[in-house]
Amino acid sequence: MVICTDRVEIGNDVLLSWGCTILDNNAHSTNWYERKNDVLDWKRGLDENKIGTYKDWSVVKTAPVIIKDKAWIGFNVIILKGVTIGEGAIVGAGSVVTKDVPDFAIVAGNPAKFIKYVS
Repeated sequence: MVICTDRVEIGNDVLLSWGCTILDNNAHSTNWYERKNDVLDWKRGLDENKIGTYKDWSVVKTAPVIIKDKAWIGFNVIILKGVTIGEGAIVGAGSVVTKDVPDFAIVAGNPAKFIKYVS
């Protein structure tokens, strides 16, 4: 699943396993007053067959996600906004990636942490 409001780039020869979620945004403001009507706005859009029309995206933080060539993303990985996955990098299954992953690095966990470089 790719949830994109601005930019998600996926390079060549990338392996994305099943169940992955990639987000370039927070989906909601962290300020309660700015998000208090999100569900009502979503429901209004659903009822009118205009999903997303009424949401105020100007209060939602976004940052691009870049997955470089030859990366391998394991199943059920979550990649959050502002992350770059380096060329040839491997992200272990079930990881939550909150920070950049260097080229040819192996990371895993929640949050994903460096394990070693690909040999």
